[in-house]
Amino acid sequence: MDKGSKQPGAWAVIYCATTGKFLMGKRSSKVNQGGAWNLFGGRVDSGERPREALVRELGEEAGVNVKTKHLTKLETLTLRFRAGQDGRDMHYFVIKTAREFSPRLNREHCDFRWFKAKQLPSRFNPPTSFAIKKGLLEKAASRSRAI
Repeated sequence: MDKGSKQPGAWAVIYCATTGKFLMGKRSSKVNQGGAWNLFGGRVDSGERPREALVRELGEEAGVNVKTKHLTKLETLTLRFRAGQDGRDMHYFVIKTAREFSPRLNREHCDFRWFKAKQLPSRFNPPTSFAIKKGLLEKAASRSRAI
């Protein structure tokens, strides 16, 4: 994703209700923002709905197969790069699990980890940083039932 992208995106806040931890992937050096940690997700392609895009992205990036009905909408935020410009719609969903699992990572990620909200790493990609600043991890932890 280039920094000026106006294409909407969709991301999953994957939360383990039992351990109180969030799943994040570490971006590989082969992609933009290499070394940054992020929520799994990405661009919504033309003709796709955000839920459909997220299901596709989760399958591609993490080998996670989830049905759209198991995605609970958290919030849609608009990220503005400069004042007065159109923004990028960022769609965030939560997936609550009863236990931690190991995703099957593709080339976009070189590592994954489950983090407590108070022990997050320090470097994130922009959509993840935006979500954290807007309090979406806390909101996700208080939402929905585990699947």
